Amino acid sequence: MAAAATPGEGGRGRRLSCTVALAVAGAMAAVTVGSVSLFGLLPGEKDAGNDAAGEVPSATSSPQATGTVLPARYLGTWEGPGSGLDGKLPMGTFRLTVRQAAVGQELGRMRQTDLLGGVCLDILTLKQVTAKEVVATSVGAETNHAGCNPKPHTIRLTPTGDDLTYSSDSPAEGNPVARMAKVT
Repeated sequence: MAAAATPGEGGRGRRLSCTVALAVAGAMAAVTVGSVSLFGLLPGEKDAGNDAAGEVPSATSSPQATGTVLPARYLGTWEGPGSGLDGKLPMGTFRLTVRQAAVGQELGRMRQTDLLGGVCLDILTLKQVTAKEVVATSVGAETNHAGCNPKPHTIRLTPTGDDLTYSSDSPAEGNPVARMAKVT
């Protein structure tokens, strides 16, 4: 918005008040934010409030995009102790929820609760399903505290007996690993 100057009394220009300009800008910002919230245009807003402790996905649900089918063996909620730095750093409890997804879709969420009760939530996006493992990209949720790693990294889910082994290729976190048992 530009302030126009037109001749006024005494040959001096009249200018739009800074207060009026700020009020108009504030009103426009409020309308924009309201529209974004009303129409659900924020990324990830569809799943806001969901976390790994949320609803357990069904083993019969199906992917909508490319037809990738995750073996039922991976689906559900898994939990176990995690560690980093080749087992030298205890990292608390890892809780992973996995649902049916196609490549490029959200596979699930991994919630790490450290030994002091701090929580980091990662969103997993399916990259690949092989006969031996599931590979995904993990990204820290925007709502995480500053101690969580926000950068994308690769994780692998591998069957280990009746359990599931989670391994992360994240040097910033000490390459965490967790062997998890199925909870639901």
